[in-house]
Amino acid sequence: MIQTVMSQLLKYLNLRGFTMIEVMVVLLLITVIVTVSAQFIYRSIIVEESLLFEQQLTQDLYQAQLTAITSERYVSLRFYPLEQQYHILTGSGTQERTIVKRELPLSVELLETSTLLTFRFLPSGSTSTFGAIRFRVNEQPYTVHFYLGKGRFYVEK
Repeated sequence: MIQTVMSQLLKYLNLRGFTMIEVMVVLLLITVIVTVSAQFIYRSIIVEESLLFEQQLTQDLYQAQLTAITSERYVSLRFYPLEQQYHILTGSGTQERTIVKRELPLSVELLETSTLLTFRFLPSGSTSTFGAIRFRVNEQPYTVHFYLGKGRFYVEK
């Protein structure tokens, strides 16, 4: 009796189970799907990171200009190509203090060919220098141009 119950149970389990090949095929398909989707996710993260950098830099520039106007103090921006970062400082001389320190994302490279690595907004919000800061964002050129007076700048992609 026990033997017949066991044999029926084994038949039932054999009919309902998966073979090793079926399990391996399913695991292979899951691996392929994860691998392909991981590449798309990585690319979208890099694109999103560079877009966030562009927005953050523009916001920082406007914020620096606004800080110069509202506090009636000099606000300096310094770009460091070797460290891949930039700082925004308020005041001048020995009373200078850092208000923003930003690291550039890995997909963004600050180029040493920039003509303007340091400049400042005057208390009126205008600038006393002109030039360009050049970046490479996802292997594409990206330049911020600064003009004399009125603190005007624009971004060229």
